[in-house]
Amino acid sequence: MVTRLLRCLWVGIFLLIPCIGFAESNPGPVELPLDEAIGLALEHHSDVRQAELELQIAQIELEAAWARSTVPSIGLQVNPPDLSTGGLAEDIQGTFGVGVSLPWGAQTNLSADLRLGWNRATGEWSNPGWGIAYAQQLDLAQLDAGSQELIAKRQAVTDAQSALGRARNTIVLDTIEAYSDLLSAKALFIQAQANLKQAEADLARMQEQVGAGIKGEASLLEAELAVLDAQIMLEQVETIYATDKETFGRVTLGIREEFELVAFALPLSLLTQAAAERVIGAEIPQAAITDAPEVQAAQQRVADAKEALRAANVDALPELSIEAGIDEAGWKVSWGVSFDLFEPDRFLEIDIAEANLDLAEVQLESAQERVRNSILNQQTALGQSLEDLGRLPLEEEKWTLEEQVMQAKREAGAISEQDWEEFLEGKQTFDLTKDERVTSLLLAYLAYRDGIGLELEWEEWLQ
Repeated sequence: MVTRLLRCLWVGIFLLIPCIGFAESNPGPVELPLDEAIGLALEHHSDVRQAELELQIAQIELEAAWARSTVPSIGLQVNPPDLSTGGLAEDIQGTFGVGVSLPWGAQTNLSADLRLGWNRATGEWSNPGWGIAYAQQLDLAQLDAGSQELIAKRQAVTDAQSALGRARNTIVLDTIEAYSDLLSAKALFIQAQANLKQAEADLARMQEQVGAGIKGEASLLEAELAVLDAQIMLEQVETIYATDKETFGRVTLGIREEFELVAFALPLSLLTQAAAERVIGAEIPQAAITDAPEVQAAQQRVADAKEALRAANVDALPELSIEAGIDEAGWKVSWGVSFDLFEPDRFLEIDIAEANLDLAEVQLESAQERVRNSILNQQTALGQSLEDLGRLPLEEEKWTLEEQVMQAKREAGAISEQDWEEFLEGKQTFDLTKDERVTSLLLAYLAYRDGIGLELEWEEWLQ
């Protein structure tokens, strides 16, 4: 008897080993909370990477512009001896020169050259000559060209930083919304499973009642039909949920592994208070309008139009040049002034520049108005979401009382089973949308913060 028990024990252990190995190799779906899903989305989405690279390029271009405007460039020039049909002359001469371009104006150059020779007859080096030269050209119409480039490059860095922030915020909001929609789809799937079990239990009970002669065949057919409807609904909901979940993981998160959604709870009282502070008596920050990308672009067009008008007005200013040098023969200085005496379209160019400036200013006002209205719309949506959530307790009380009334009518035979089922479906739909209202308030609150240029701080609400 003992031997048989030991043999059965060893057989059981032997049969369990493959099952244990299979379980270890197939651990099942991994739980993926919302904050981790947002992190995966930020890492996967190409818009973030593209915005990061554009910011990096803008920063490098700013450094290059700063170097061009502050650091001189140095050039080296070497001229070997000249060759001719008669070969090399008795004195073999070449030139060694150094040139420095200084960022001191339109064009500033400092150069020096040294001529060296070799006398083949005497076998000695000679210094036939040397020279130092300085040249400066000033275009009075373009004196601030370097500073304008630096201003433009700094603005490009600021714009790239804002673009990166907007890209990240958009992905965060889209991920929260998609994750919430998937949780709703999962809840529908679970509810459909429960409805099928309930329909099967009702069918079993109806079969007993028909067998006992309490109910007729029509009631049995209705119960069978309810089971079929529940099965069809379950398959539809399951297909939609599985498809949306796979698409979310592949497209948004960049993963193909199986994962399980994790329901999240939000601090409702704190969220409601924070949302109310942004709606009740809150004014739109002026920086939210001036820092908006659309307004920034319009402001840049105004700045460009002003610069074009300034350039058109000073286009008649002369260009100054001065050259100074010294060599073995002595020193010399020369200078000159050049300007356009007459251009037939000069005044027309000024008129065009003034009209372009007027147009840019009108476009700026229009952009500011559009951004202001957009922020006001977001504020209105936040207020509506807040009011919608505030009505939730009253609606819950209404559904509770209505369920008691419908239950009493059902027991009294005043309503049909179909009426009762339709009521239950409506109540289930209401129950499934309660969490969606809270998430909608969070999304509206975060979208408004994004609209007025504040940090989303979404991590705090998901802790």
